[in-house]
Amino acid sequence: MKKIPLTPKNIIFAVFVAVEIIIYIIFNVLAAIHPGDPVYIKYAGVILCLVVSAVMIWFHRDRDAIVLTCAFFFTVVSDMFLLVLNDLLEAGVATFIIVQCIYLYRLYAERLKKIWITLTARAAVFAIVIGLLAGLAQVNLLIAEVSIYIVMLVGNCVDAFLLLKRGIKHILFAVGLVLLLCCDVCIGLYNGGMIGIDLPAKTADTIQSLIWIFYMPSQVLIALTVNRGGLLGKVTEDEREIQETA
Repeated sequence: MKKIPLTPKNIIFAVFVAVEIIIYIIFNVLAAIHPGDPVYIKYAGVILCLVVSAVMIWFHRDRDAIVLTCAFFFTVVSDMFLLVLNDLLEAGVATFIIVQCIYLYRLYAERLKKIWITLTARAAVFAIVIGLLAGLAQVNLLIAEVSIYIVMLVGNCVDAFLLLKRGIKHILFAVGLVLLLCCDVCIGLYNGGMIGIDLPAKTADTIQSLIWIFYMPSQVLIALTVNRGGLLGKVTEDEREIQETA
């Protein structure tokens, strides 16, 4: 069995994962023993994902690294609104929609002629969701944005799972998106009062604690999927050697 090559890129990824694990442990421990929310520690973990994806541009000098960096840039902006400032919710959700649009492009970058199928399906689902929500509560801008975001995220999850056979990085991307969806389901349940869904206080607190349990691993897994030649590109030498050790 061949060992994973000790290249600068692999060292960066290893250090990145180790630091993210430390951050993950720290903010979960602090959340359990301290009444305050370790917002800035959480936010540092998200920023680190942006930094690593940006560094990969230097290694790959290709479209996929740039696309992923753009996605993380808007993720950082969204979390600034929703996590750090806890304000301008509409702007925060709007930038998260941009993130999902970038992921959609990433999934279809090598097969753009087929993208109209998923776009049509998503538009139809969005119309159904808005119709159902209109029967539960008054639809405002924030609810409309959240509906678009969820439809885009679910659609990206489905499309990502259709590509699992293409390799480990597709698996990581799909799992990362599913974890992100789990996080957003928890956020939706926690804020269910907006559409008339009220949960018991203890249940709401439990759900709130799960949000970042899902969110941080989702971002780390997505950050690890940057690939020379694009998400659908050819297998790199590093990836081939890793696969040969399996």
